[in-house]
Amino acid sequence: MFIILLQLVNKLLIKKTSITLFLITLFSTPLKAQNIDSLYTNYFQDTRELPYLHLNKTTFIKGEEIWFQAYVTEQNSNTLHKTTSNLYVSIFDENGKQKEQHLIHIKNGIGHGNILIDSTFTKNAYYLKASTNWMKNFNEDHSFIQKITVLSDRERDNKISINEKKFYEFKIFPEGGHLISNTINNIGILIKDVNNRGVKISKGKIKNRSGTVIGQFNTNHLGLGSVSFFTKENEIYTFEATLTNGTVIHKKTNSPELIGITLNTNVIDDYFILNILTNDVSLTKLKNKKYRILTHNTRSFKNIYFNFNNTDKTYTLILKKNELPKGINIVTIFNENNIPVIERLIFNDFEEFQNQLNISNSKIKSDSITTILTNNSSEKLFLSASFLPTETKAYKPTNTIKSQIALKPYVKGHIENPQYYFNNNYKDLDLLLLTQGWSKYNWDDIFNNATDSYFDFETGIDITATFNKKIKSNQSVLIFSKANKLIREISNDQNPLVLKNTFIKKNSTVDFGLKINDNIYKITPYLQYSNSYLKDTFNKNYLITNKDIELETSDFGDLSKDITILDEVILSGNKRKLDNKPYGGVTMLRNIKMKDLMNPTGETIIQFLTFKGYQYDGDGFSPKGIDTKRDEQNSSSESEGIELDSEGLEPDSEELGSVSNVDDDKFNRPLVRVYLNDKEVTFNIWVIENINTNMVKEIFYGKVPGRFAQVIHIYTFSPHEYYSKKTRLTKLKLPVGFTTEKEYYSPLYPSFSNSTFREFGAIYWQPNITIEANSSLNITVPIYYQKELKIFVEGTSEIGTLISKTQLINID
Repeated sequence: MFIILLQLVNKLLIKKTSITLFLITLFSTPLKAQNIDSLYTNYFQDTRELPYLHLNKTTFIKGEEIWFQAYVTEQNSNTLHKTTSNLYVSIFDENGKQKEQHLIHIKNGIGHGNILIDSTFTKNAYYLKASTNWMKNFNEDHSFIQKITVLSDRERDNKISINEKKFYEFKIFPEGGHLISNTINNIGILIKDVNNRGVKISKGKIKNRSGTVIGQFNTNHLGLGSVSFFTKENEIYTFEATLTNGTVIHKKTNSPELIGITLNTNVIDDYFILNILTNDVSLTKLKNKKYRILTHNTRSFKNIYFNFNNTDKTYTLILKKNELPKGINIVTIFNENNIPVIERLIFNDFEEFQNQLNISNSKIKSDSITTILTNNSSEKLFLSASFLPTETKAYKPTNTIKSQIALKPYVKGHIENPQYYFNNNYKDLDLLLLTQGWSKYNWDDIFNNATDSYFDFETGIDITATFNKKIKSNQSVLIFSKANKLIREISNDQNPLVLKNTFIKKNSTVDFGLKINDNIYKITPYLQYSNSYLKDTFNKNYLITNKDIELETSDFGDLSKDITILDEVILSGNKRKLDNKPYGGVTMLRNIKMKDLMNPTGETIIQFLTFKGYQYDGDGFSPKGIDTKRDEQNSSSESEGIELDSEGLEPDSEELGSVSNVDDDKFNRPLVRVYLNDKEVTFNIWVIENINTNMVKEIFYGKVPGRFAQVIHIYTFSPHEYYSKKTRLTKLKLPVGFTTEKEYYSPLYPSFSNSTFREFGAIYWQPNITIEANSSLNITVPIYYQKELKIFVEGTSEIGTLISKTQLINID
């Protein structure tokens, strides 16, 4: 990872001929770490969730909905989080008071939802916050925050008289955190206006204590800049910037430190050049002291050790980009006592995905177009897309998925226009990191392992049902919910009864019944819930206040509740009708219709199949030990629902075939493959363990000629079929639960041609986009009399490549 290149050193010598370079020597025997490595590993070993919400827009008219797709990545692997399920999306007002909260079901790192902007949204601005219970264990706040604006149809007087000088932010940042006397120091510069936007300065001045100009500086359009100059002992410098309106603002440095080290980082081609500088006075204190340089990114780290001599005041480390992890890397320098003294964030060129995702369109109707998303990569993509008028002012996300996942977890400050930095503007990104100072991860916390474990990693919602009478051994509790696709029969005497890790929908209903033999009676439990609400707060430091801009107004009143349902995504492929007839089911497999059997109350399908001769060990079924004679006797009765052949005879028992010993199977293939409603569950066999025989409609089992393994096909009653049985149940409404996902609909805008719609209206929203490698997907989008549309795409690939793309769609 760490290399020395004379050619690069020569380039630096040409640029800074007055500096003597001493290349850092690598030691084969590292300095005693005093557990820094193990402390660092322990601090980051627990998974950290990084949530991001892609909103269809950020400015809304009353009557519209906030549509969003949630992405939750796992920081250690940098991919979609496979186990997170409970994401809380809260809305706070401008005073930091929580207005409402929604629980979003995350599946394999992705979820989606919507929030109605109704009449209760009386303020102009609100803040969306997305977080989890587990995230509260960590000191670093990785929550997602996004400001949303609600337009009003009433003019508001928002003119404020302000003092411009008072509200401008002017800061200077010595690289690494220290301004050292009698050496060259590199200083980052940040200038922002009253609305937290960068201010471009073409020519600023640096003056010494006597007022003499000793240097100049400038800033880019984001208010960022840097300058290097020689600082003298006991001198204080003043940075002076003149704004376009003539206002002059100043910022003074502190008096430089007499002893210490500073850092000057350069990016040259494919290398990071880290220059560690000191002065003559410091050398007397530093000579023969061994220092450590740690490069790290929370997922991995690397150490390099060096010592100071008594002559060289500049030490250079050269890092090769292709040997560093992509994205943010943190460089921390420790002194001989393993105390961090300098830190700098650097960004290794991101792997851009822009050219791998192609967006095109073809007009198919007078009122709509088909947008074609083509994935030219070898990775599966998970995306969401917002379609807005080309003149839109309503889409101003604080962060894209790239900045939220790859940048924001490491920096402490606000990032203006984050999308800009990921369009190959890495030079300006380095200026941003220079002015951010040290990373978000505090070394005191790392050294003290200051993470809590008080907050659980939640999976679904636990429901505790307490009954007012004891459930006897010959009784069972029947639980049914069509909305939650829940059918469960519990045949023990557990009271209270606990349903673990459910994904119930808020305001849905659940029916409870007490089953005694074949009769069902009403029973009313008292329900308690866990993991249904997050006690959350909002840090007012995130508030973004515009002090000099009049609020936008809408010439629409509150939109009608009438809705227009739009076309769905057009996907190719044929949907197979479920007919309870697997391949070979009629001619080659045994068939049992469960309605014709008399089964013990509470018997599971596992117990039934074990009775039929299959062996079950918790991981799957084995055909070894099947007694085909006993199976013939048990299966010969017509009352068991066995279908006979045309001569009235039972199918030949030899159809089960012979099976080889497991030891002879060189490929470790399962000897019995199990299917539930035509979906294979062989490797997830646990899903059938709680299925009772009275929930099963039909079973096929046996061996299909030409196939290696035996097969078992289980078909259960649908919730509607199960519910249609004559029962007496108690219906309870659930006041808590996950938000129900809805299909996107377009509000009934009064006009598609006026400025309000063109600037703040919405055309279409498509979540849950999955595109396989090297394939395409079509989305039908209404035009609404627009000549051009803008599509905003966010998402990630299966291996963690982040995608953020904006493109203009020409309809003509």
